[in-house]
Amino acid sequence: MVYGGYAWSITDILNLWAEMGVFSYVIPFLLIFAVVFAILKKTEILGKDNNAINAIIAISIGLLALLNDYVPVFFENIFPKFGIGLSVF
Repeated sequence: MVYGGYAWSITDILNLWAEMGVFSYVIPFLLIFAVVFAILKKTEILGKDNNAINAIIAISIGLLALLNDYVPVFFENIFPKFGIGLSVF
């Protein structure tokens, strides 16, 4: 991809995303949100058609989980090892 006279490689794009915090904050938030939302939807704790409330709760839990650096550090440690283990398996 050429933008502004500079050819961007996939490495450049991934490094830019890493600098922006996509891998440290956005992707962990999306993962936590999806898991919490799916659990709330599947268990139907709040009723059958409460997707908006489920989404608000999942967003809140996802953002609160990222308040401290425990979750980003955990994901930085676990997923590379998980990827290596999966490729060996």
